[in-house]
Amino acid sequence: MDKNFFNTIMKKENRWKLVISLLALILIYICISFFLDDLTLNKKASANVSNEQNQNGKNQTVENYEAQQKTDLKNILKKIDGIGSVEVMMSFESDETKVPAMDSNKQTSVTEETDNQGGKRTTNQQTDNSQVVMENKNGQSAPLIVKTYKPKVVGVMVVAEGADDSKIKYEISQAVSNLYGLSLDKVNVYPMKK
Repeated sequence: MDKNFFNTIMKKENRWKLVISLLALILIYICISFFLDDLTLNKKASANVSNEQNQNGKNQTVENYEAQQKTDLKNILKKIDGIGSVEVMMSFESDETKVPAMDSNKQTSVTEETDNQGGKRTTNQQTDNSQVVMENKNGQSAPLIVKTYKPKVVGVMVVAEGADDSKIKYEISQAVSNLYGLSLDKVNVYPMKK
């Protein structure tokens, strides 16, 4: 039976089927490999972004940034004429966001075919491939960060000595509103207990 099977495969018409089948299998293998490599790179890039966010280093942590914003606001408000002691509470929208550099490769191809009856067929094919750009830091691969967005201030409450005067209260509201780009309804100013 082995000789018959081998002889059947070696016939001309079956040989072409075998070659086409092998080429199809190779093409499928290449496609699967390409997509698995892409998924692996994306997972590694995501893991590296998370690791970088957790590292202690030159980057200011979110808590330090928020505390610094509160301190800076308190210090500047104390310098306004008519204001004594100040307490500040701030509300932030989200955590720090880091934007990695992306390497994009876009390809477009247009194929026009005309058949014997004069009919036209146009095929448009677009390929978009994006990958995170990696850099080597201390022997470790990490994404190249091009922008870092600090948490956005979405609300501020100020308790200040002197805020019982409506002019001072208005000046505080305006200063905070202009400083953080907030509407006046997002800034609350109250007089401090005596």
